[in-house]
Amino acid sequence: MVMKLAQFLGHLFFDAKETSVVVDGILILCIFKNLSNLEVTKTGKLALGVEYRAYFRHSEVGDAKNHLIPSMIEKLDQVTEEKLQGYGLKF
Repeated sequence: MVMKLAQFLGHLFFDAKETSVVVDGILILCIFKNLSNLEVTKTGKLALGVEYRAYFRHSEVGDAKNHLIPSMIEKLDQVTEEKLQGYGLKF
């Protein structure tokens, strides 16, 4: 996926070593723990006043029931199953 994004953005990697180093670096930077601990995530706000930290929440399996109503959970399950159909996953 990182390679497809780089290609879309017009960045071509010139050799396998460069590709490996850059992709590994991007993946490390995008780990949830790293993103959620950035200063901008902790203190920044969008123009409408929504804090960036609202997009980062540690979760546990089944925790949705503590934050969403049943119809929302059902809709999320439905959309997820629809989008991932054809990938061999079982729900």
